[in-house]
Amino acid sequence: MAYSENVKKEAKRLYLSGYSASEVADRLGVNPDTIFRWRARYKWDEETTDDSVAGIKKQIAAITASEDDLTEAQTRKIEKLTKAVDKLERSSEREGKKARGRKRKKEAPDALRAEVIGDIRSRAMDTLYQYQRKFLEDESRYRLLLKSRQTGFSYLLGLEVMLGAISRGENQILISASQDQSDIVRRYCTMWCEKYEVEYLEDGNSLIMPGGKRCFFLPSNPRTIQGYTGDLYLDEFAWHMKNRLMWGLATPIATQGGKRITVISTPFTETDMFGELVTHPEKYLRFSRHKVTIHDAKAEGLPVNIDDIRSLVDDITFAQAYECQFFSDVLSLLSSDEIRAAFNDDCLRYVPNWVNGGVDIGRYKDLTALILAEQFMENGDKFVAVRHMDTLNNVTFEGQKSHIAAVIESWKVKRMAIDATGIGSNLAEDMQRLYPGKVLPTAFTREKKEAWALGVKKLFESGRIYIPNDRDLVMQLQSIKRKPTERGFTYDADRNEQVKHADLFWALALAVQDFAGRRRVMTSGNIKILR
Repeated sequence: MAYSENVKKEAKRLYLSGYSASEVADRLGVNPDTIFRWRARYKWDEETTDDSVAGIKKQIAAITASEDDLTEAQTRKIEKLTKAVDKLERSSEREGKKARGRKRKKEAPDALRAEVIGDIRSRAMDTLYQYQRKFLEDESRYRLLLKSRQTGFSYLLGLEVMLGAISRGENQILISASQDQSDIVRRYCTMWCEKYEVEYLEDGNSLIMPGGKRCFFLPSNPRTIQGYTGDLYLDEFAWHMKNRLMWGLATPIATQGGKRITVISTPFTETDMFGELVTHPEKYLRFSRHKVTIHDAKAEGLPVNIDDIRSLVDDITFAQAYECQFFSDVLSLLSSDEIRAAFNDDCLRYVPNWVNGGVDIGRYKDLTALILAEQFMENGDKFVAVRHMDTLNNVTFEGQKSHIAAVIESWKVKRMAIDATGIGSNLAEDMQRLYPGKVLPTAFTREKKEAWALGVKKLFESGRIYIPNDRDLVMQLQSIKRKPTERGFTYDADRNEQVKHADLFWALALAVQDFAGRRRVMTSGNIKILR
């Protein structure tokens, strides 16, 4: 059926004003496939790729110009665009402040008297748990801490670097696994300063403390850490990319003048540098050693419900994340070296290009994982990067549908594979009706899981995938085991009876299945080629 130019113009107007393609089709009585073809042929999406403040405000104006009541999708899009404008404007304001700051030399606040520093330290000590106080009171030059997650040591490090700068007369150099994680400690440091009225100045990636010493908060980047000197903190060291190289480059920061080295982390594998420091005390005799499991923390006052944590993760993840047990590469689908080699701090970002998605519907407490991945050319080869990743906890199925729809509307999604096994079937079918030709309900079978797992393995082995350095994702990637059965092999994570584990892994596997090529799968003695 041929449509007039007026119908096409109205369809474009509605689409650019925030209606989904399906909603445009419904309002105009046009087949949804026709709307999708028009959108691709006439490149409507290119008119919404201006990510400047002016361009985004123009999109908001186009949506709000209609006299009709705003739809839920339009409301979500306005909210998203408004947040983007706010973020850009705040970023511009920060850059302006930095530029103004560079025009004049920053003068450090006056040094604090010893009795003032002692009073701050004493008052802060009263707010800490016993295991935190024990670590803070350890004045050894070299300290090593093997810790559980969620025990408050990032909070404590914020206090430590502040006290170190004002009391020891040394710069404080904190290097974490990523800039985001370093920024968490930085925020805690400024919080402690404000709590005890310690004046400080912000200067680039550092805080200038009274007396002129600086606290630096850096990512794990071997190319940029050299040249600093001061007390060194290696935060979440097991999760640093190339942590053996980092060890060799970072430790000279604290080689002269009695400067301190503090190494803190949850465990990963015994074969990495942090694992070596922990498991070979005879080789690293100078370190004082601390270990705090979740059980230790609870016994010393941390208000935590351990049974609740156990109900949300499998036994292996609980042992590693909360009981300070190292992970073993034996039987793992992916080695720790393969996973670390894929870390890329810049991969999680919006791109206007085509992306594929994968959604693993949760099996307990509505836990759902969603990942978007892009395939692109780099130096003549095809690479894959994770561009978006999130999980939903305790969200109703209607809420999950709204969230997935918002992602599809906000990104240029070519295909979204959604787990249609068990309780996921209704959600997947509903999303397919909303986005025909885009959403693909996908049932999990042993053969498919093997093919997807081998596809993920192929991408990591070839070094053609980039992932964020996210601890939950990393643990799930390494939790997948290859296990023999009478019919072949299964690829899955160990779990307890209540929990479906490795949701992020399977979301990734669904997202990248088209990018990994064909895989050979053994079934009942025969070889099948699966895409």
